[in-house]
Amino acid sequence: MKKKRKNEFLLAIVSYFAVCILDLTLTYIATPNLYLEGNPLISYFNIGWGGLISINLLTFAFYVAIAYYAFVGYTPPVSKETNIRRYLADINYGDPDKTVPMMWKLPKFWAPQIACLCWSIALALPVSRLIIVFEWLLLILRIRAQPFFAFVALFPGGRIDLFVAIILAWILSFVWIQREFKKNLINIQNAQE
Repeated sequence: MKKKRKNEFLLAIVSYFAVCILDLTLTYIATPNLYLEGNPLISYFNIGWGGLISINLLTFAFYVAIAYYAFVGYTPPVSKETNIRRYLADINYGDPDKTVPMMWKLPKFWAPQIACLCWSIALALPVSRLIIVFEWLLLILRIRAQPFFAFVALFPGGRIDLFVAIILAWILSFVWIQREFKKNLINIQNAQE
């Protein structure tokens, strides 16, 4: 099980690193002077390639940290609950009877919340960054995609990638909950055998 989690971590790191390198390479091809760069820190503060590379290194370090916690560092709490609502109450509040609709109450135990957030972001970021790669490819290959760019223009700063990352991470949080609950059920079954 731990080996599988480490492999997932390594796959996530390699995927995100590859997408970052591809994004930076295409950025250089499309706009060596960074005139078309959409990162507000670059376009507004004019910090150049050194700044862009530094931001990407910091982002990658942040990504490694959250991916490590999500895939390797997090140890799921043990729960005997076979109902998902009671399971969530147990791992978040320490009492399966304290079911809270929509998690409106702050949890007593933050580790599951942080792991869920980290896992969701770790999966959403490479996908959202691929959108930037796709945009650069359209520009470099001079492909007319007016409906796509008109849609992108609807988002603040044209940053559709951020919107996709947030929506995807939100959806993936429900996937994480189901995944952890199923793992818990398997652990209960294994303990009973």
